[in-house]
Amino acid sequence: MSIEDIRKDIDQIAAEQREKLLGGSWWHSIDLGAGQITPGVHSIDELRGNYARFGLESDLRGRRVLDVGCWDGFYSFESEKRGASVVSVDCWRPENFLLAKEALGSSAEFHEMSVYELSREVMGAFDIVLFLGVLYHLRHPLLALERICEMTRDTAIIETHVIDSVFPTDHPVMEFYEFDQLGGQYDNWWGPNIECLTQMTRTAGFARVELLRREPTRATIRAYRKWDDKPLHVSSTLRIRQIFNAVTIGKFYPNHGRHAFVAILVEGLTPSARRWELRVEIGGYGVHPIYLGPSGDPKHSGLTQINVPVPAGLDPGETTLRLWHESELSQDVGLILEQGTEW
Repeated sequence: MSIEDIRKDIDQIAAEQREKLLGGSWWHSIDLGAGQITPGVHSIDELRGNYARFGLESDLRGRRVLDVGCWDGFYSFESEKRGASVVSVDCWRPENFLLAKEALGSSAEFHEMSVYELSREVMGAFDIVLFLGVLYHLRHPLLALERICEMTRDTAIIETHVIDSVFPTDHPVMEFYEFDQLGGQYDNWWGPNIECLTQMTRTAGFARVELLRREPTRATIRAYRKWDDKPLHVSSTLRIRQIFNAVTIGKFYPNHGRHAFVAILVEGLTPSARRWELRVEIGGYGVHPIYLGPSGDPKHSGLTQINVPVPAGLDPGETTLRLWHESELSQDVGLILEQGTEW
């Protein structure tokens, strides 16, 4: 074979590769450099605008990002451009993602897996989790949000179909699609309104939720694992007197099992305090109390009992617990999470 024939073969291979990249069916427009942009249904300006509204730092060096439902990979590659270490997940093996990854020389790590299979034990924790356009495709949305929370150290961006323009109400509601009522797709199952999405996200374990964008049938929220209103100084009146397992009165375990609840006995809490106004923090993660009231034990007369779930994602070992109400911050109390699982 002559040098000319070899060159022709190389040119033919390059042409076929360009055809794969710049032809075919793409959902995301991805800038591959040298003026090459994949022909996505969503323009690159639209996608960049979406990413900008997430409010993430322009410099993500040293941060881990998990992109769940990555599809063609725009949000994975955009995070990587900002310096993040990226892991991308989808329930199938997206050929376009792999083509773009090769063309970009990307180091993003891809896993073919379901959101229900996500696990800190296998993949570790992530500073930022992207969960975009996935929730309404899932049969078990609250379980999926719990998995997302478990993987998140700091913040998650969640985008989904919503029904506020169809069912305007202040109550949390969600519509179920048995067949293909939503968009003619068999795998569209649920349409929450924004209030339902917000409450489900907090129930899954996130401390607080911020609405980033609202459209007629779509919404984007940012969910945080931590509170942002902790007082600077420890109170002299609000004191934690005892903590124990709210179910077994025994050991604590770092899981979502039926025994993973902490009871906190406190003194000095304002009698008018309401459960949703309390802030509890375990291992740095914000937790919502599920009970506020008397302990029911005569030995603890005069103390207030607060029950909270153990937050997702904690490792076994020693950690700290604290709580506050308005400007009153308690002292830190040590809590030991045992190795193993108790369901």
